[in-house]
Amino acid sequence: LQQHAAFKRQAAAANSTPSSSKPRSSEPSKKRFKPDLKAVSQNPNTFKWLKLSVDKLKKRYQKERKPISVEDLIKAIRLDLDPHEKSWLANALKENIKVEYDREKDKFAFKPAYPIHNKVDLLTILRDHYETGMGGILEADVKECIMKHDEVLEELKSEGLLRAVTRSDKQSVLFYRDTSIETPMETQFQELWNSVSVREITEQDIENYLKRVGISTMEGFNSKKKTTKKKPAKRRRNIRMLNSHLDSKMLKEFD
Repeated sequence: LQQHAAFKRQAAAANSTPSSSKPRSSEPSKKRFKPDLKAVSQNPNTFKWLKLSVDKLKKRYQKERKPISVEDLIKAIRLDLDPHEKSWLANALKENIKVEYDREKDKFAFKPAYPIHNKVDLLTILRDHYETGMGGILEADVKECIMKHDEVLEELKSEGLLRAVTRSDKQSVLFYRDTSIETPMETQFQELWNSVSVREITEQDIENYLKRVGISTMEGFNSKKKTTKKKPAKRRRNIRMLNSHLDSKMLKEFD
C-alpha cells in the first residue's frame, strides 16, 4: 500500500509539471512562390497571350479607360493559365511599350501614342503640331485611341480642317489644314499649271532657262556634279632576278 501511494504521488507530480517543449504545428510551412519564367518563355503560346492582352487593354481604353489587374484581364480574355504562366504574362506586360503599369495598384492600362479621346482632342493635337512645326501624326496612332476614328476623320475633312497624305510605305499621315493661308485660284490657271510636264527637265535645264530669260540663280547655289576620281597607275617594281634556282650544269659560259 505504501508503494502504491508513492507511485500515485510521483505520477501526480509529473502531470502537474509544465512541458518546456512547444507543440509542433500540424500545418506545413509556407514556401515563397518562385515562378519558372524561363520554362514558360519556351511555350509557343506566349506571343498569343501577350497579343490578346494588349488588344483587350486597347479596347478597354477606348471604352472606359480604367486600369485592370492581371487576374481580371486573364478572366476577360478567358485564358487558362497556371501561376507560372500568369507571372510571365504580368512581367511581359510591364515591359511592353504599349502598356502602362500602376505599381501602387498593381494594375495595367493601355498606353496610346497621344491622349486623344474625341474629335476635339484630335483637332487640338493636330493644331499644336502645325504651330510648333512638328508635322502630322499617323492615322494608325489615332485608330488606337478612338473606336470610330473613321467617322471623326470624315467630319474633320468635311469641315476643311484635316488633310491626309499617304507616304511611300502606305502609311496615312494626318495634318492640320490652315485655311487662312490658302489663296483661291481660278480654274483656268489651275489647268494651265497642271498641263505643264516637268518630268524630263533637269536642274541644269532649269538653270539655263532662267539665264536665257534674264533671271539669275540664287547665290551660293552649286549644283552637285558627280566627279569620278582616277585611280593612280600602279608602278612596276624593279625586282632583281637571280639564277640561284638553276642547276650549275645548265649554266654555260660564253666568251
